Amino acid sequence: METPLKQIYQIRIPLPFRLNHVNSYLVQDGSFWSVIDPGLDTLVTEKSWVQTLHQLNVKPSDIRNIYITHFHPDHYGFAGKMQRWTGAEVNASGETYALAERYYSQEQAERNLHFYLKSGMPETLAQDVAELDSRLLHQISPITGTRVNLLEGDSIVLAGEPYEIVLGGGHAEGSVGFWNAERQALIGGDLLLQKITPNITYQFEEDEGNPLASYFETLNALQRRRVRTVLPGHGPVFQPQTDYFESVIAHHKERLDHVLGSVHEAGSAGLTIYDISMRLFSKVFDNDSARFALGETAAHVRYLERQKLLRVQESGGKYSVFENVQY
Repeated sequence: METPLKQIYQIRIPLPFRLNHVNSYLVQDGSFWSVIDPGLDTLVTEKSWVQTLHQLNVKPSDIRNIYITHFHPDHYGFAGKMQRWTGAEVNASGETYALAERYYSQEQAERNLHFYLKSGMPETLAQDVAELDSRLLHQISPITGTRVNLLEGDSIVLAGEPYEIVLGGGHAEGSVGFWNAERQALIGGDLLLQKITPNITYQFEEDEGNPLASYFETLNALQRRRVRTVLPGHGPVFQPQTDYFESVIAHHKERLDHVLGSVHEAGSAGLTIYDISMRLFSKVFDNDSARFALGETAAHVRYLERQKLLRVQESGGKYSVFENVQY
């Protein structure tokens, strides 16, 4: 599908998840082409690309660059296979490469299970969700060829026009967006989405980060650029409304208030992170959703912990969350 930006095509790649597609972008530069976010490594993805290239009369060898906005598997997973197929260079932030190497391992799947259990998720559900993590490893093709590091402020050419590399975080640290200042257009992966906000996730013991704060910083930085057109990683191309950024931030602040209210009601008994997630996301439909709900809840708890409004205490092999009454 053509987009408002010339010679940039949005390719909708099916996904086997509740979020049932990812947007890839095929970009023409003269006789050569670039791909942004090739998708998850599945037979459906491969078939989609074969059909797309055939329809546009593009040979695999015409693709010279593969760009990855962030390390999540629905964007990153097919990159290694596409690189071997086309001979293209892979371009991503250094943090994207590092996070992929860290997270796409059986050891990380085991660490995930440890987090699920310590967060209070029932053991049977935790085992099922961890099995999903392990299966996902088979849908990520490692990048073995030439890799290029993208840095904040770098300039690249897409469709004959200059784009600036902007970096963001929250959803995935080291996320890359491609910014065209003249058109005020952003090809942004999951940095900005029209109808949903990207999953903001955190695991205690993983690091000292604060992903929700990082996401707020990213939103504020993008708002200052006065973005007029977004080519997102999911959903249609859209033009942010005047109150778009404020409404996204307000949505997360409502969640923060909900978390605070739930913990306050629990009093001295406290709540596990899983308990809070069930209150925050009362309509969790499947195991995959339970995983995202838990990570998102932990990110909001982490933000409030850093604000000294909550405290997280480990006891009996579980995390318990309490109101920080001394503040």
